[in-house]
Amino acid sequence: MVIQNLNRKDEVLDKIRRSSDLPGLAETIGFFNALKEIENRNVTEIANAILKDYGLTTKLLKVVNSVHYLQVGEVTTISRAIFLLGIEYIKNIALALKIFDHFQKNSSNREILNTISQAFCGGIFAQKIIHDLNFVEEEEAFICSLLHPLGKILVAFSLPEKIAEVRRLSAGEDMTEDIAASQILGISYEELGMTIAREWNFPKKIVRSMRNISRSELVPDPQETEKLSMVATLSTEISNTLGMDLQKDEKTDKIGKLIEGYKNHITVKEGKLDSLIAATSQDLNQLAEDLNLDLREIPFNKQLEDWAGQEGPTTSDAEILEFKTEALKPVDAFFKKEDREDSVSIFSKGIQEINTSMLRPFVLNDIITIALETIHRGMKKIKIERTLFFVKDTVEPIMKIRFGFGDKIETVKKWFIIELERSSDIFNLSVSRNDDLIIQDIYSKQIKKFVPDWYRKNVRSSFYMILLPISIKNKNIGLISLEGFQDGLQEMSQEYLNYMKILRDQIVLAIKQLASEK
Repeated sequence: MVIQNLNRKDEVLDKIRRSSDLPGLAETIGFFNALKEIENRNVTEIANAILKDYGLTTKLLKVVNSVHYLQVGEVTTISRAIFLLGIEYIKNIALALKIFDHFQKNSSNREILNTISQAFCGGIFAQKIIHDLNFVEEEEAFICSLLHPLGKILVAFSLPEKIAEVRRLSAGEDMTEDIAASQILGISYEELGMTIAREWNFPKKIVRSMRNISRSELVPDPQETEKLSMVATLSTEISNTLGMDLQKDEKTDKIGKLIEGYKNHITVKEGKLDSLIAATSQDLNQLAEDLNLDLREIPFNKQLEDWAGQEGPTTSDAEILEFKTEALKPVDAFFKKEDREDSVSIFSKGIQEINTSMLRPFVLNDIITIALETIHRGMKKIKIERTLFFVKDTVEPIMKIRFGFGDKIETVKKWFIIELERSSDIFNLSVSRNDDLIIQDIYSKQIKKFVPDWYRKNVRSSFYMILLPISIKNKNIGLISLEGFQDGLQEMSQEYLNYMKILRDQIVLAIKQLASEK
């Protein structure tokens, strides 16, 4: 029997590793590992890596802008999301969104969406049950619970016919799905998920949180990893129970026993269970409303609605939700309502975000980074290639790049150094005269002699350039430089230029505000 189970275990792992769709996932994992490699660099570099993936950027900002986070104002840039929530959280949610998106795009079976819906239910429920507890961070509870059932998700993707079999055995024999999976697959969801997560170089904290902690293993004073495992295990088991084809009183009894086992660490006040589950159901239904996605066709969501005794949220329901998450994005088709963010909207929201940030104590670099990212995202329609922020060197008469968004920024930093005072090139003209300049063609006869040879050698001939100097009391301290493809200029408008100037002026205001406080 043991040998038979080992054979089945190896077969399942081999099937998942050799899945015809998983080679494409290597790119997803590679993207995440690239973020790991630059985690010790500045926020701009990490934000820049994420911004290269438009879909991921949009999804991340939607997750961050749940009502839970709106106490700090709407977050419209990846930079500010990192400032508020930390590098590790943003990387982890990026990983989850990329992987889930891959699974959904490359699978036509309904079971994968059903299983991912359950995973998000577990993540949302985890965040809710520890909201009033000084136990673990809500963000960590959400992401660890979201990824806790990775093994089950992998089976749903590669062996969807086995999911229902496991579910039936679990309900019929009154055992956890993890134990039922062991009997049917020869390997538990837990072991499967942790094995693949290690092979994919998941963060150690997330891998460890995938371990199921039984009631017999609970200790009076658990460590952080044990706490996360505890929250994730309980939330996942509750989500699994909600998906069972049982009567409500049977589910209530099962969930009651689960909660009772963790009562010394995680408490759910008597009479609160129904409202917690109803609120979780509302979150998923609100998500469906936002995405124009009919989750009523998804079995798990139907079970959840049956428990909550609702037909789905109305418009007024949406206004009073405690938590709003839009992390669940099945396929790109569901983004049709907002296929591309409008540039004016990006600019307007970025300006408001800076205003909100400056109402509280702030770090100047944060304001500069948010402004720069807003310009870069807002100018995408204008075929922007790079958005750079230069500052004067304190010793030499030169300007160097401090921050940058776009392509090959680290390489550009090595050669793009502006010499001051000795030259009459376009950079010095803009800085010395404090003039905002647009150079439509760096090779045109009228402008060619003002463009340094070292610059032309390093950029494409089809580039345009926009220069916005930064001056305080008629003294130049920096420069914003935008580079892009000439054919993008046909989309340029005075309105876009005005927004860029406002963002530049916000940087100036932030510098003045900090100077006056010293």
